[in-house]
Amino acid sequence: METTKRKPRAAKSDERKAWEREQRINRLVDIVQELFFTHGYDGTTVEDIARAAGYTKRSIYLYFKDRDDLFLAVAQRSLTLFKQTIEESIIQKKDSNDLRIINVGRAFYRFSLEHPEHFNILMTYETRLHRYYNRDKITDDDSFQYQCQALSGEYGNLVTSAIEEDIKNGHIKTNLTARQLMLLLWGQIFGIMQIILMRKASFHEAYGIKPELLFEEFLTMAVKSMH
Repeated sequence: METTKRKPRAAKSDERKAWEREQRINRLVDIVQELFFTHGYDGTTVEDIARAAGYTKRSIYLYFKDRDDLFLAVAQRSLTLFKQTIEESIIQKKDSNDLRIINVGRAFYRFSLEHPEHFNILMTYETRLHRYYNRDKITDDDSFQYQCQALSGEYGNLVTSAIEEDIKNGHIKTNLTARQLMLLLWGQIFGIMQIILMRKASFHEAYGIKPELLFEEFLTMAVKSMH
């Protein structure tokens, strides 16, 4: 008869402590996310977070290095959700006659409208904390900074690969590399989505067109410019 080996009590205690720590961090990130969603990056302080969580600032620093680390924990969630959205758009291309980059653009549009708070977090991360030129390599692969950099690189590669496939199939003609074209389209889409979200409440009344139709026109113009 086989006997089940019991883990030493010390090992069980360590596992329990690790689990409890993870639960406390997840709860903190939930609270931090709501604050950043509501008040933004500039309107949220560590004092605000400690007050909302019922912690002291010193207690917060047991889990996070600083306010940027807290923000990056939220950004990791937003980036993960965005990457999943991009991945799904590329998978759906298998049943569509549209260009891969068109499906990616539409996925970006849906993400921005369905998750505007996450879109704002993404924008803030891109403009404030993302390292575009990795001169100083991040070596701590457990850090939120590392995870965010990795996720950003992954969805950037997904979009670049989609463009490469469209170029290979003759759907896009350009003198730019796929990565350079990705950067150009990325900036255009970010810009138009910012405009749509800022003016969404009265967009149709002000401009005589629904935002989704304007975005489709933008995609059409973008594709025509690449033929």
